[in-house]
Amino acid sequence: MSKLSISLACCNYDRTQAIFDGRAPIEGCEVYATPMVPEEAFHRAFKYQEFDVTELSFSSYMMVTSRGDSPYIGVPAFVSRLFRHSSIY
Repeated sequence: MSKLSISLACCNYDRTQAIFDGRAPIEGCEVYATPMVPEEAFHRAFKYQEFDVTELSFSSYMMVTSRGDSPYIGVPAFVSRLFRHSSIY
């Protein structure tokens, strides 16, 4: 059975490094990870729907979701093992 191809865009930092170097594979998937700064990922995700999985600006995601036209489904992934309530403005 062939693997599902998934495109991923996110910043390459200590909490995502295992995805980029292959230490954290996704069973049944071939992940094509593209490292980029969050602002670029946000722009390309919302303007071009370029990625299957990406980091998103929470405020932008909420705005497009409230309009009913979000191309993405939000999944709360707290890669720092905490939810930063103080980071919601």
